[in-house]
Amino acid sequence: MIGNDIVDLQVAKEQSNWQRRGWLQKICTSAEQKDILSSKNPEMLVWKYWSMKEAVYKAHQRRFKLSPALNPKSFECTLVGKVYIDNSVYKTNTEIKDTYMYTIARISDKDYFSSVYENIADIRYEAKKIICQKLNTHISLICFEKDNNGVPTIRIDQKTTPIPISITHHGQYSAFVALI
Repeated sequence: MIGNDIVDLQVAKEQSNWQRRGWLQKICTSAEQKDILSSKNPEMLVWKYWSMKEAVYKAHQRRFKLSPALNPKSFECTLVGKVYIDNSVYKTNTEIKDTYMYTIARISDKDYFSSVYENIADIRYEAKKIICQKLNTHISLICFEKDNNGVPTIRIDQKTTPIPISITHHGQYSAFVALI
């Protein structure tokens, strides 16, 4: 299973006051709070942990076919990129750029394909272009649908595929990841 999340760092800075009283306690476990408050760059660690939680949430929801319900404190992030939820452990990779932070979460080491876009009008179209190239099929045969829990699925020639895909956007950035 796979999930992803992107944070536009400028939008996060303008719209979210993570230093507001009670914010960290509401979102982060006590161990995460300790990591953040002792960090040389606490704001970046806040968004890294947030991005890790969101990416793992998507992977975990898909894996167990869960109804949408995010409880950030049920996810325990570590500085080495592992996230614990229930009896599961997810690996995360976070790419930090000057303007955004992008995390991919997964439970296995299967190959995946991912791409980040800035100011893209239609992330789904961009994802379809890449998927049709990777699978050697025509773009008109590919469509995305959401299942009953809001998890995106890939359909090719009107048949649902087992190919997991996760799509994210925030501010001026969009990204997708798929196990192709």
